[in-house]
Amino acid sequence: MGLMDKVKAQATVLADKAQTGMQQGQSKLQEMQADRKVDHLLRDIGAYVFLSERGRAQPDAEAKVADLMAQLDALETSGTPVTVSAEPTAPGPDGAVPTAHVDSQPGAAPSAPPSTGAPQSGTIPKSGSDLPG
Repeated sequence: MGLMDKVKAQATVLADKAQTGMQQGQSKLQEMQADRKVDHLLRDIGAYVFLSERGRAQPDAEAKVADLMAQLDALETSGTPVTVSAEPTAPGPDGAVPTAHVDSQPGAAPSAPPSTGAPQSGTIPKSGSDLPG
């Protein structure tokens, strides 16, 4: 096998790997888009239910909720899971936004998060500190 044959064979292998990678990326992108669509549909249904529960139902709410449900059913039938999961950055019941914490050593005492100089959520800065201007 000559040098050019080896180069052609290697190029074919690389092209196949690139094609496989692109297909996997496209599949992941479609999955993420379907998940976003589910989240959006669930949010819209939640908004209609909230308004209805508060006595502010929209005149066409029943038809719109039925349409949203049909869209969710179609997504679920096509293989997209319809689940409810809490966002990791969603505020907790006390209004505080949770932060991720990773122990540097197992069993070590948790350390305080690094200070950014900005006031923490829900706190009021002292007069003159961290205020613009």
